[in-house]
Amino acid sequence: MHKTILRIAAFTALLILAASGCTSAPSPQVQSGPTAKPQVLAGGCATTVVTEAEPPAWALGGFTQPTGTPWTLPWAQGTGGDAVAFLFARQLVAGASPRVDGTNNKVLWVVKGNPSNLVVEGVPPGATQATFTVNGGPSIVDVPTAGCWTFQLKWSQAGTAGSTFHLDVLPAGTMPPPPAA
Repeated sequence: MHKTILRIAAFTALLILAASGCTSAPSPQVQSGPTAKPQVLAGGCATTVVTEAEPPAWALGGFTQPTGTPWTLPWAQGTGGDAVAFLFARQLVAGASPRVDGTNNKVLWVVKGNPSNLVVEGVPPGATQATFTVNGGPSIVDVPTAGCWTFQLKWSQAGTAGSTFHLDVLPAGTMPPPPAA
């Protein structure tokens, strides 16, 4: 009987090893955890990554998420790790909101500690000066041209505390890609 159990265990181990070499590609859903690699979505450029991985806990004030469901709102983390941009529009489009489908270029800018004096400045591709300025928090980000825009968040009295995002803006009239199925 002992030999039978060992044979069954050995056979099971061989099946597991054989099956592990024949598995399909990993699921496109993002896994949370420190070693999970976030799925990269359209919308980021230069050094900014847009993802649907679960955002940092400090950035979730006001959000409710049913337990066990994946996060589905695209977001990016700015330089320094103290700022997050939630992209309700999935990806920005040049021109005025609302778009043909009724959506807007809505972005929620969140900074750790919620400073009251948050300002967002948008610098167009190839420029060094901001041509777009809005108070932080939820805002409509209607910029005039397409390309990789730099958004600088500033929140200290001296303008020394801040974070930078690089977000791709699609040409006017373009529709952002729909959410993944």
